[in-house]
Amino acid sequence: MRSLLNKGRGAALLTAAALLCGCSAIPDHIPSAGTQEGSAQATGEATEEAHYDEVPTKQYVIENTDFAVKLNAEGGSFEGNVRTDGEYDGKGYIVLDNGMKLQHIVTVPTSQHYRIAIAAHSYDGAVIRLRTVNETVGAFYVPAAESTEFTMFAVDNVYLASGPDILGFEVIKGSVALDYITVTNSSQVDREVYNVSGSCAGSTTAVSTLGLMKFFRDSYGTSVIVGQNVTPGSNSEIEALKKETGRSPAMRTGDLMFSTPEQYEKNQSYADEELRLALEWGRSGGIVSFNWHWYSPSAHSQYYADTSDFILGEAVTERDISMAGAEELASLRDSGLISDATIALVNDIDAVAEALKQFRAEGIPVVFQPIPDGDSSMYWWSGSAKNYKWLWKLMFDRMDKYHCLNNLIWVWNGSDSEYYPGDDYCDIIGQSFYENSSASFAGRFSALAGIPAEVPKALAVTACDRFPSPDYMRRDNAMWLWFSIGSGECIITTSGELSEKYNSWQSLHDAYNSEMCITLDELPDFQEYAFQE
Repeated sequence: MRSLLNKGRGAALLTAAALLCGCSAIPDHIPSAGTQEGSAQATGEATEEAHYDEVPTKQYVIENTDFAVKLNAEGGSFEGNVRTDGEYDGKGYIVLDNGMKLQHIVTVPTSQHYRIAIAAHSYDGAVIRLRTVNETVGAFYVPAAESTEFTMFAVDNVYLASGPDILGFEVIKGSVALDYITVTNSSQVDREVYNVSGSCAGSTTAVSTLGLMKFFRDSYGTSVIVGQNVTPGSNSEIEALKKETGRSPAMRTGDLMFSTPEQYEKNQSYADEELRLALEWGRSGGIVSFNWHWYSPSAHSQYYADTSDFILGEAVTERDISMAGAEELASLRDSGLISDATIALVNDIDAVAEALKQFRAEGIPVVFQPIPDGDSSMYWWSGSAKNYKWLWKLMFDRMDKYHCLNNLIWVWNGSDSEYYPGDDYCDIIGQSFYENSSASFAGRFSALAGIPAEVPKALAVTACDRFPSPDYMRRDNAMWLWFSIGSGECIITTSGELSEKYNSWQSLHDAYNSEMCITLDELPDFQEYAFQE
């Protein structure tokens, strides 16, 4: 696949950043400005890369045949007792509390993809992790229900080799009743999911941004872009990867967490250095991406819900304020039509927009990934679909129309369709998972593909602890647009050296040198790409 690409242009506060990436630690050193500048030169400039033998993807046997089997939960190995109250199949059902496991042996006749389903119910809601003998491959999300009736929940597109395998079910949240398991023949992810548009959701789009979006469209389903999350104000993760593999990721993902007024006052050096490094990356031909883990505009400024005193519902208004200037906002507040909290949100959005204008001025597109995981309970912006979508649309409309940021590609990170802002308000759907698994998570891929109402969206792994195996992605046809490893201990030690805690030396080389994966040296000039047929 690499030969088909247009190979043009190649090229202290850290604890908080570790938390946002999902890893428990991050480098406790702060590289000097000189070191950072040198590292940007080393990893970001368009230089000729040394030649590396590219790794072909492994070929797997797939023999599609009909198959179906039911496995009663009480017939497996589990913790706890068999229950016999109510209605059930077989001799009873089992109840697993948080941390408990069930294992069951299944023997399949051929090597192919299967759908694994469970009959379950939960009073308070539960999450059950699914493993095969080799990998964590997905999870079942059982919503809270008062009824004791068993309902089916499935993980699709799971590859099993012919013969016996062990299916493992571990409750990682809540408590769940399990009656039985079914295993039936399935298939790879349908190729239709890759028929996505090359246009952007914004009202206007810069040429270079359109070129990047077109490149995404053309790559999607055939190759996978390599990304890397970085510690804000540092390239430490990229330096370590370049030193080890000889190649740099195509996408650098930083964070605008320090760009709001209150945070900038406290962390100016980190905020400025983050923008400088990202600008240098974009000038060198790399893909620039930003998360925005938004410190709340309040006295106790945090992004985690349990440490922030900001209440989003108090800022929500039915009035369209996306185009309102300072005087109009003040007048609306004085009239009691909006609150101080509403104005604080707008001020933060405006500050982040000013940071992004630096990239617009230089014709650098930005893959923008703000306020992730609204459908969780982790952040002050999460927990209410109505309030979350109001905030997303305010942010989108103000940046798009008021600030005229025509260089943004919008990424919505989430799993619950109730929180999806709509096809007109995002370009790409992102997903993060920290499962310590190299699986393709094909079941999650196919489920996410069904979220958009009318316009299919490309799907990307925005953060993870381990590289999804290129072999597995090809085998399952779960070709995420890009994957991006989390920062900090997901990839480096506290001294900035490459860590093998999650990703082995071999897996890094296999990913960075895979014929299926796109690295920095293989990116085209996006301005020129926009005009290519």
